Order: sequence, then structure tokens, then C-alpha cells
Amino acid sequence: MITLSGNEDSGENELEPLLVNNGSGDLSYLKKVEKQENIDENGGDDMLLVDKMVGYQSRSSRELIYWLSIFFSCGSILLIFYWFELFYINTRFKKSSISSANHVLVYSKDSRTEFCKVNYLVEENEKYIVFRFSRFFFNEKLQEYEKTKLINQYEKIDLLRLVENGLSENNLQRMKQRFGSNEINFPVKNIPRLLMEEVLHPFFIFQVYSICLWIAEEYYYYAGAIFLIATVSAVLSLREIRGNLLSLQKIAHFVCPVRVVRNNGRIETIHSTDLAPGDIIELKQDFVMPCDAILLSGQAILNESMLTGESIPVNKYSILSDEEIKSFKQRNNNNYNQQQQQQQQQQQQQQNIIDISDKEIKDLSKEKRSLIFGGTVVVKILSSPSTNDRILCMVRDTSFQTTKGKLILSILYPKKSHFKFFMEGLKFVGVLCFLAVIGFCVSVWKLNSLGVDFGTIAIRALDLITIVVPPALPMAMTVGTGFGLSRLRKTKVFCISPPRLNMAGKIQVFCFDKTGTLTEEGLDLLGIISTLQSSVKHVNNNNINNSSEYKFNELNDPKITFFNNTTAMFRVLMASCHSLTVINGSVSGDPLEIKIFESTNSTILDGGTIGGGGQVISLAATAFSAQDTISYLENFDFQSKLQRMSVIVQLKSDNACFSLVKGSPEMVKGLCLPHTIPRDYDSQLAMYTEKGYRVLACAYRSWDSTVSFPKRELLRKESESNLQFLGFIIMENRVKPQSPPIIQRLQSANIRTVMVTGDNGLTATSVAKQCGIIKSDTLLFMGLIQPSSSPSPTNGIEDEIIWEPVSQDGRGNIHKLDPTTLLLDEMNRDYNLIVSGPVFKQIYNHYLATGSPRFINMLRRGIVYARMTPDEKQTLVEELQRIGLYVGMCGDGANDCGALKAAHVGISLSESEASIAAPFTSTITDISCCPNLIKEGRASLAVSFKLFQFMGMYSLIQFTTVILCYFHASVLGNWQYLYQDLVVVFPLVIFLGMTEPCEKLSFKRPSGRLISFNMIGSLLSHIIICFVFLIVVFHLVQSKSWFDEPLLDEDNIFNYITTSLFIFACFQCSIMLFVFSFGKPFLKAIYTNRYLFLVYIITLTANFIILFGGFEKLYNFLQLRVIPVSWRSTLFVLIIGNLIANCLVELSFYFFKSRSKKKKILNIRMIFSKKNNELPKDSRIFNTNSVSIPIYQDYSDTF
Repeated sequence: MITLSGNEDSGENELEPLLVNNGSGDLSYLKKVEKQENIDENGGDDMLLVDKMVGYQSRSSRELIYWLSIFFSCGSILLIFYWFELFYINTRFKKSSISSANHVLVYSKDSRTEFCKVNYLVEENEKYIVFRFSRFFFNEKLQEYEKTKLINQYEKIDLLRLVENGLSENNLQRMKQRFGSNEINFPVKNIPRLLMEEVLHPFFIFQVYSICLWIAEEYYYYAGAIFLIATVSAVLSLREIRGNLLSLQKIAHFVCPVRVVRNNGRIETIHSTDLAPGDIIELKQDFVMPCDAILLSGQAILNESMLTGESIPVNKYSILSDEEIKSFKQRNNNNYNQQQQQQQQQQQQQQNIIDISDKEIKDLSKEKRSLIFGGTVVVKILSSPSTNDRILCMVRDTSFQTTKGKLILSILYPKKSHFKFFMEGLKFVGVLCFLAVIGFCVSVWKLNSLGVDFGTIAIRALDLITIVVPPALPMAMTVGTGFGLSRLRKTKVFCISPPRLNMAGKIQVFCFDKTGTLTEEGLDLLGIISTLQSSVKHVNNNNINNSSEYKFNELNDPKITFFNNTTAMFRVLMASCHSLTVINGSVSGDPLEIKIFESTNSTILDGGTIGGGGQVISLAATAFSAQDTISYLENFDFQSKLQRMSVIVQLKSDNACFSLVKGSPEMVKGLCLPHTIPRDYDSQLAMYTEKGYRVLACAYRSWDSTVSFPKRELLRKESESNLQFLGFIIMENRVKPQSPPIIQRLQSANIRTVMVTGDNGLTATSVAKQCGIIKSDTLLFMGLIQPSSSPSPTNGIEDEIIWEPVSQDGRGNIHKLDPTTLLLDEMNRDYNLIVSGPVFKQIYNHYLATGSPRFINMLRRGIVYARMTPDEKQTLVEELQRIGLYVGMCGDGANDCGALKAAHVGISLSESEASIAAPFTSTITDISCCPNLIKEGRASLAVSFKLFQFMGMYSLIQFTTVILCYFHASVLGNWQYLYQDLVVVFPLVIFLGMTEPCEKLSFKRPSGRLISFNMIGSLLSHIIICFVFLIVVFHLVQSKSWFDEPLLDEDNIFNYITTSLFIFACFQCSIMLFVFSFGKPFLKAIYTNRYLFLVYIITLTANFIILFGGFEKLYNFLQLRVIPVSWRSTLFVLIIGNLIANCLVELSFYFFKSRSKKKKILNIRMIFSKKNNELPKDSRIFNTNSVSIPIYQDYSDTF
């Protein structure tokens, strides 16, 4: 860590690392602590997390070996070095200790490697490496390179000095050395570099080898055509890669002029690239943030839609108050003499008022309300008089250390998944290569036995390799994805990670946020339920005592019924307890808060400064109250973990001050004085939440504005305690009309739907029932936390979790749920769980400590997760993935960015196409995009499999044809190769990818594995059938009376065997396309793809013309020999037989696969078919050397 202070006297000690030391010489514990701190700080999802580092040194002997190998291999070994980086590193460099290394091989947490050169800072006598655009400096104590970190805790006096003086020149230079330029810029490879990488790809090298071989065989036209195809394919791939990188760079790179405070308060205008952590910058209206910063003075309102997809403005508050900055300036003002300062200090001591505490610690990591993210836009500022109406903030993170920078890194280095399609595709190519080797040996043996010269044998044998591995295979693997993404763009769904599309076809569980996703963004105000204090008589031991009791009034609509005297404070709260602001003359903020505010007939009076001249609320006069003005003294924003927000306000009419609190009913109830809570509090709450209404609890207390607190956290804690309960605000959260049918559609497709929300459990359950996530006949149990009566050896001091039945018909009362396993007493009975955030945390932490299967059963049965924080949402998604499920997540991006990024398929509902909150963004803000994305994912996956099968069959059919020709010392002609590749195969491959998905989502999902029984079995069966029919044609043609063997040309192309095999092989390719075009239930029929169907008809017609036409000129052009009419009829009969056999085989595997799928899935709501002992082992539990990362329990009184 690096300390940063405004005190220039600190000198060299300013940048000393602050390390944790356990008091022993063993540094292994220290390394674990450091790594654990990195994980905790970054949420475990930082692209800069390092697994291990290996040092390497340059040695003259290794360098000599490296250059000699290049010389003796004529440079060909450079290709091996390029393909196998580890081989290159171990050849040219020698392993060494990290401390003596001049190169470091970094193994990242995402299983990637990067070879980094060691750089030196001569002046500082330090060395560092650059890993993923960030500098890692060598730590002598840990003996490894680590990312430079800034401290989070500052003394208030240091922050005040920074506001006054800015960053000193000495500190500025040190920070620039540590963090480099403030620029999120990555090198976009130029066209020659990309072209070179494309050319050096193994498949392209193979294509070059094929072209050279064909030229040697004088197949000039065919070689030219394949060269043209390969070149066009490479150019298109290059264009797509470069286009994606340029688009990402356009989003990432941003430079602007910035006004900074430096060198004893001097104002300078610099480029944002020259910013360094600790710099003090000035904010202006419409300013785009070039870095992450902490607001030190004033107040700002920002638009964070670029990062989160959520366009609701966010308020940011300074960590230093206006009074603190004023007091500091007065103390440092030269116009005040020492006597005046002493008098002022004595006066302050007498009044027991502390304006400033020099030693007070500010923890910046906890000041979320003051953190401004890079890439966000300042839409409004409220200036501070103490800083001459300037809004100042301190730069925290720059370049790729910022939140925006880390999001860009996550796109440049996407998280690897367990999707095995590509790797198994390479294995399949390996199998084809093995067949090529066998064919090579057979052809050499046979051609040699026929007396063919050695040169011809070598060329023809090598030619087999080019036949078995088709050059167009790489393009065939991606053509389906490209067409799928283009169709999605037409439906307003945009993608920044194309490989995720295939994963969408495997989705098993889809998690949905509630508000703004399943329900309308704006809630309607149903009404308020206020409390009324009444006098109650209690009879005790024949004594009659009068006491007061709070009761609920009837529900009323404040839009219709005016607020009366008993609800005056309720009106004040509804008018002021919010984070709304005025932007460009209109009220802006959370739609829920806007609805509540509008019901009070109040007006927000905009102010240009904070404090007394800032934003105030004007309350209109009513029949029961005169006009009044509300001014803000303090504002505490809503926090997910606290489940509430609050404000401290002052009324102008009587100068009375109040603390007003609004939040979740469960949380607010615990903050109120018990006697102010009505007896039917819980029943009233349940009545409305079970109907699906959003319920907010409101409370207040009188406040003494003269009392000061040394810490803002203590101020909030005190102002939100001992409250008097006011009542409920009832909001009607309407379900979007698209939600229920889409949920039903997903469930019909065997996709489990789960709600993950921060709302109340009963409200979420009601909405889940309205959407269809919860069926009417489902047994439901809700987890409730109750304080444990006594600690036990098994649960320690854990609170007890009670699972109460919440089914409407009461059937849950006859069934019991084991709280230790979460299993029902009736094994075959379906049931689901309603899990709250605190319950989730407790069970998760218990799982990490003990490995209890209760957590796995909760994941299996949980259907509604309520009161979940953003971190808990992300943990839920990651844990579902860990047990082997493909997980989708759909949200508005506001508080679920982590979950959207973690999911296999994350969809952000946002009006901004440029949002990088998730791999997919839908500008149509409802969940109708989910089935469309799954459909396209399944279609893309199915097309990829179909094309792989078709290309494999085509190559093996041609391979068999050529081998049989070799047995007759013959070969296919140049124009025959051209016809098969460019007329019969290539157009069909292109247009097959255009096949659209079926409208209906099927119950089953496409396979994600190439190497499976169905896939291999089907392919082998088709290969055997085609091979047998070709053998029949080969032998049958030689048995005819008209068969002769004259040598009509030098290569023996013009003969009956070559002609018969070529024609039959062309029909076999057409047959295989017809067989593999059957894509239901994922793809539409072949005739719906107009281009494919037209090309297929043309190809089939051309084949029949060749078979039955008998045109001599055509036969001569194709190097064919005219065959008798009777043999043509025989070939036609064999073609029909081949077609029937292939269709029967494909249908049998289709029905077998359908039956096996049905056997695996017993219940549509039960996607989890694996037993506990079949789940992947969790290294956090089974590996004793690892460090578990629990979700720490947040208590309401903890700050």
C-alpha cells in the first residue's frame, strides 16, 4: 500500500509499503493475507488477480541455442515458437528466482499467462512489470511483484490540506511513476499485424500448404479458388476483430482538459492523461469523469448509465463538510493573528464544539456516497462557498485501475467457461488428421504396388491430408453465430461478447430482478396508512389505568384526500425524504420517489450551492397547514445493506428539526420505539405484501441541530434510532404484461425461473405468483431468522432459521421441512423456498465452514431470493454455476452489474446501446428479449453442430472417393474438385447458417458436446453407410460388360470409375445436407430458408443434369467419361437407397436422443438432476490450504 499525504515533510516515507506482519520469519502467511485482501477489495472478480509468478533470466547459452535453432530450421521453428509460447520461453530463457529475474511469467486467476519484462526506476532504485496495462512493483519482503495500492484511511487534516494546496510536485512525480498515464488505452493492432496473426494461424498455414500442393499437382483453378476463399475469410475475420476493438476503444478511450489544484493551491489546466492519484480536480456541469475520484467539497449529481445501464441520476456527497473546510481555512489565514486564534480556540472549548478534529480518520473505502466513477457524466453540481463555489474531488484510481478500466479488462480478457464445444472441435480435427495418416499409408502402399512413380505417390498421398481436413472448417464453426447476432440486432439486442451466444443455448436457470424487469419501472402510489395515538383503558387488579396506544388508520389516497393535522409529519417526510433533484427544470430521480413526492403537491426549489443556499422543498398550503419551507441539514442515501435512507431537515416556520427515515418495514420496525408500533403491525404488513404491493415504512424523531458528532457514521446511527413510527406507504408495483407469458414460455422450455430482488419477501412472492414463477399448487416455505436461545457445538452462535409454510391453502402445515437439510418429509413432493438475504448469508457462511449439503439444497429449491444485496446476487449466480448449471441473469443494471457480468448470459435492460454492464444489452426494456436470445443461442449451437457434421461428412466422402480412385491409379480432376467444393458444398455451408430458429422454445436443449454417443454414433453410422455405397459403386461399375480401362489422359482421370464415384459422391453430399438440415426443435425446416433452399435446388438440379443429361461438352469440361443410360439408372437407384438409409439412421438417433432426454428430466421445476456426490468438489472446503471468503453479516447498528 502507498500512503499519500499533503505534508511535504514526510519525504521518502510517504510511499513505503504498509505490510501486515504476523511477527514471525515465515512469509507464507503474509502472502495468503495479501492475496485475501486483494480478493476482498475487488470482490473476487478482478482481472488483475494473480495466481503465481515464475521468474526467468536471459542467458547467453540459451540465446545461442535459440538462434541456432532458427538458423538450422531455416526459420520454420519460429512458427512453433509462435504457437507454443511456453516452449519459446523455456528455450530462450532460464528459470530463476523472482528477485533475480529480468522477465516474469505471470499466471492469472483466469488461467491465462502473460510474459512480462522487468523494468527499472533508476531514481527510485525499484523494478516493476506491466501486467495487463498495470504496473506491479517488486516487494522485497514477499519476494514477488504486487499491484500498487493506495491507502483507504486518511486523517481529516491531510484531506483538508489537499483541498487547500493540492498535490505537491514531489508526490505527483512519485504517483506517476507508480501508476503511469491516466489513459484507458490499449493498442489496437494495425492491419498488417492482424493479417500476420491471421496468416500464422494453424488453419491458415494448413490452407497455404494445401494451395502449394495443389499448384504442384497443376490444380491451378482449384488452388486459386481456395486461395480467394481463404483470403476473403481472413479479411472478413480481420475486419470483424479490428471493428470490435475499435468500437471498444471508442468506449474506453477518453481524454479531456481538467482543472487541477497543485503546488500550494495553484490552479492549472492539464490533460486528463496527466492526472495521478491524489490530484485535486474541479468538476463542472456536463463534465465526463476521466478517473475514479472521491468528492471532497460540494455536491454532484451524475449519470452512470454508461457503466450500469441505469439512467436515474445518482447523488454524490462530499466527505468533508462546508464548515470543516471553512474552519481549516480560517486557521491557516495569515490575516488572523495568534491572539485571535487563541481566543477562538478558547471559545470553542468553552462551548464544547469541535469544528475540526485533526486526527479523525476518514475511511475512503466506506464512503460509497462520495465515490465518483470514471466514464460517468456530471449532470448537475451544487457548489460549496467554502471553496469559492468550486466542486473539488480527489483522484483515487486512474487508467485500468478504475471501475470502467476493470470493465474494459473483463471484455479484453473474458472469463473462461466450461463450454467445451471449441476444444472438442479441435479433438475432432485431430481424429480427422489420424484418418488422414491412415489414408496416407494406404495410398502409398497401393500406388506403389500399381507402379506409380515416387514423386506422384508423394504428392497424391499428401493431398489426402488436404481432403480430410477441409480448409473452410474454421469459417463453418462461426457462421451460425454471426447470423444469430445480426438477427438479434434487429430485435434491439446488442452483444459485446459473441462467444456467449452459444452459451445462451444451454441456459438451465434464468434469474430475474423484480422492479423494472418483471414489473413496471414506475410504481403507482396506492395510498398511505398512518398511525393514530389513542387513549386506552387497562383494567389491572380492579384498577383502571389510562394509557396511549398507536393504531393504524384506514388506507387513504393522498392524491384525493388532503393531509390533515394527524398526517402533517407524514407529508413532511414524503416531501423531503428522497434523493430527487431538479435537472434542466424538471424533477429527476427514482420513479418511485417521484410518485411519492408528487402526491404532496410540493415543489423543489433549486439552489446552486449546498447548505443554506442549496435545494429546499416548498410545501404548499392546505386546509390544515400554512405554506412552509423545508431545508436539508443532512442526507443519508439508501444503502442495500441498511435497507433504508434518511434525512435531517429543518422547517422554516418554527425552526424545528427532524430526522426522517424511510425503508423496509422489517428494518424500520427495529429502529422505532416499541410503544409506537401498532399491535397489528405484522398482520397489516402481510396483508398488503401478500397482494404484491410494495410497502415502505416511515418513521421520525425530533432532532437537536446543535449536537455535533466526530464521525458521520455515528451521526447516522443516532439520527436513525429511537424513532417514532409514522405508518406505511403502499405502492402498487404492476407486473409488465409481457412478463407472465414469457415466464410461462421459459418454463415450458424446461428453464427454471428464479426471482432475485432487494424487495420484501412476501411482496416478491406475490409478484412471483402473478408472473407465474411460483405455481398455485406449489408448497412454499419462507426462512425467518430468530435469535438462538443458546449456542450449541453445531451452530456456534448462529441465529436459528425457522422455515414457515406460506402456501395459500395451508397445505404446508401438514408437511415438515428439516431445517438442517432443507429436505421435505415427503420425498416425491415438489416444494420451493423463499430465501431472504440474511438467511442466504448465514447458510452460505455455514456451508463454507462445514460443507453442509443444506446450502446445495437451498440452491436447488430456492425460487425467490428477497432482500438480496448486489454482492449476494453475484454470489448466488456464481454458486449456481459452480454446481454445473448454465445461468442467465436479466436486470436493469442498476444494482446487479456483478450478477450480470458473472452469469453465462447477462442481459441488461437499458436504453443505452453502449452500456458495458453486461454481455448483452436490450434497448426494449422487458424480458421478451430472453426467449429470443435463448432461441438464437440454441439455433447458433445447432447450426454449428450441423455444419461440423456436414463438413466432416463431406471431407470423408471425398476422402473415400479419392482413396478408391487411387486403387485404380486414378485421381479426381481439377474441375471435379472445383464443382464439389464451390458448387455443391461451399454455398450450402454459407446459407445453412442463415436458417432461423423455431418460434417455439423446445423442452430440451441442444447438446453442447461434439464428443458424445449421439454425435459420434450418428457420424460413424453415416460414414459407414456412405462408405459401403461407394464400395458398391466401385465394384459394381467394374463388373459391367461395357467397362474398359483405356488410358485416355496422363493422370487417368477420364474413366468409368472416377466418373461414377464423382457423380455418386456429389449426390451423397446433397443427401447429407438434407439429412442434417432437419433441425427441429431448434431450427426451422430447410424450405423456410429461401436462399439455402434455392441453392440446394440448383445444386440438386445440376447433379441430375450431370447424371442424366449425357451432354458430351459438359462431361468433357468436368473431365468425365460418358456412361451408359442403364448405369445411370442403377446409380439413381443406389442414390435413393443411400438417401433412405441415411434418413433412417438420423431418425433413429433423433428418437433415441428424445427418449434419453425424457428419462433424465423427471420434473420441469427440477433442473438439478445431479446428486450431491456427483457435484464438482468445492476447493474452498476440501482444500485445507485455501482461504474461504464468507459474506460477512451486516448488522443494522454496524457502520
